[in-house]
Amino acid sequence: MPDAETRAVYQVLYQSRDEPLAMPAIRERVNALTGKANLQMDRRLRSLRTHFDVPAQRVPGKSNLFVYPLLGWNPDADKRTARKSIPASVRALVHQTYGNRCAACGRTPKDDQVKLVIDHMVPLDLDGTNEPDNLQLLCEEDNHDKQALFADHQENAAALRKSLSLPEVHLRIGELLKAMPGENVPKELIVLVAREENHGDPTKRMRELRSLGWVIRNSQRKEGRRVLSFYRLEHWEPWPPGGPQAAVASLERARRRKKRTRESAANSSQE
Repeated sequence: MPDAETRAVYQVLYQSRDEPLAMPAIRERVNALTGKANLQMDRRLRSLRTHFDVPAQRVPGKSNLFVYPLLGWNPDADKRTARKSIPASVRALVHQTYGNRCAACGRTPKDDQVKLVIDHMVPLDLDGTNEPDNLQLLCEEDNHDKQALFADHQENAAALRKSLSLPEVHLRIGELLKAMPGENVPKELIVLVAREENHGDPTKRMRELRSLGWVIRNSQRKEGRRVLSFYRLEHWEPWPPGGPQAAVASLERARRRKKRTRESAANSSQE
């Protein structure tokens, strides 16, 4: 049975379903209904999302503004209801692991006045779990960005489900590209699948995949003031027997040995 505050959030979302509201307006209306301020809105939304489809949708032309439409029942409700909530001890462990810092942008509540939330690297509706190794800290802004990105790519759910839970970053990126053949895959989606702290460097990962014989084309498109980057897979090779990470490390060691040999030869010729 949901608590009174969660029921109030549902009431506001239901009443505004034809014209979805942004979080400040939702919070204001919920506070008016309950007479309480500083409600944990992220927790209330997570509770509602067990049963209802309430995505975060970016407002066109507003990079950091999202609205929350109530779209109906969550088709995955039965499976989500069966999942246990995250224990307090696990939440404390995640905060300790990430040093109370956003895994995406590195900001902290103390230094940057951001609010941090527990995020599932692999979302529950893409077969993620509540295990500690699937949890990270994100600030509300990056968490909303992630939700909006997943919402924008719902048609690629099968590709995301296949790639997100793989154990190596090269496998995750490569299998995503393979699952979207001939498509221009946005950099943001690759960063999301890479699951590397502080956004990682997809340019470096693409270079490493190319060293394994993959052909990946990069393109850019200007959208307003933003320049969007895309990657398209044109050819791929089977994964090395020991895995791509070991193969890339071996190639890098060979490159360094070759460089040292050249430098040594150059120094000898100057003596």
